[in-house]
Amino acid sequence: MGKRRFGVSLPEELVERLDDLASRLGTSRSSLIQSMLIEVIEDRSHLLRPHRCKGVLVVVSDGRRSESVASVLERFGRCVISRTHHHIDNVCVDVSFVEGDSSEILELEGSLRRIGGVSERYLPVDCAGRGRDRG
Repeated sequence: MGKRRFGVSLPEELVERLDDLASRLGTSRSSLIQSMLIEVIEDRSHLLRPHRCKGVLVVVSDGRRSESVASVLERFGRCVISRTHHHIDNVCVDVSFVEGDSSEILELEGSLRRIGGVSERYLPVDCAGRGRDRG
C-alpha cells in the first residue's frame, strides 16, 4: 500500500501533546496519527453498516449532567440491556450493555453527544474476537 502525504493544520498545543505522546510511546508522530485514524475510522464506520450489534457503552459525565444521561439511556431502553451507575469523586460513570440495530446505537451515541460535557465510548463486543477488523 502506497503512502500519500497531505497537510493538516492543528493548534500548536495539540501538536506538542501529540509529539509528547509519540515520544513517550517510542513511535513517530506519523505512526501515531495513522493508528489513531484507523481506530477512529473503524469505530465510527462500524455503526454505519446496517447490522444487529452488541456492545458496551461507557458514559462519563459530571454530576450536573447525570440526569440528562439517565434520561437518554431510559429513552433508548429498547436497546439498553443492562446498566450500572457509579460515582467516582464528582464524576458519574454509566456502563451499559447494549444490543440493537446499529442505527439505534448510532442514534443513542448522537443523543449522548448532544448533551455536551459528556464523554462516551462504544465498544462492539460482537466483533471483539476479530481484533481491529470489525467487519
